[in-house]
Amino acid sequence: MRLRFGHGLIGLAAAFTLAGCTVNGPDPEPTSPTPTAEVAPSPSLDLPQRPSDLAIAGKQDAEICTWLSPEQKAPLEVGGGRPVVKNGNNYNGCSFSGAAGKAQFGITLRVVPEGLDAFMPKIAAVKAKTAKAYEVDGFGAVQGQVPGGESLGCDVFVDAAEGQTLWSNLMLITPGGMDNDQMCERAKQAAEAAVTTLQGS
Repeated sequence: MRLRFGHGLIGLAAAFTLAGCTVNGPDPEPTSPTPTAEVAPSPSLDLPQRPSDLAIAGKQDAEICTWLSPEQKAPLEVGGGRPVVKNGNNYNGCSFSGAAGKAQFGITLRVVPEGLDAFMPKIAAVKAKTAKAYEVDGFGAVQGQVPGGESLGCDVFVDAAEGQTLWSNLMLITPGGMDNDQMCERAKQAAEAAVTTLQGS
């Protein structure tokens, strides 16, 4: 499948990334999708054909928590892994609390039971200067931050399988603890680690 998105459809996860934290660390909670807005035409983004389908469909929280091995957690500077708190409308996933220097943050991996092509237009359609597309171990991915909320975190969405999206989110708890590049790079690294684990399973 070859996907084409305008930048206007990649201002990502406004409702998702701005969600609050739990006692044990960050846990962004999805809400109802924000209606798309009219945007000016933008250059399209081409994502590559998937090399295979990752077996993420129907995975439960406890299994998602195994997608980051101890060896993978070390460079991400995260530990543990706990199921996401459910409030009736969010996706299965696992949250990992982290600290890098004085910066405290959380990384959450989630399974979205929709293909990237169907899911992306449902996310707030606003322009994001930091939005871009790239490959994660051969799988197409789209990265972005909420305009006006860039300092809060970064999201990476991976075209994992037909009808399935792997979502990696970094939420910063310590204001100013990381810059945009650092947050997005760590979210990407978490996505890469999860894809590596899934490819080997």
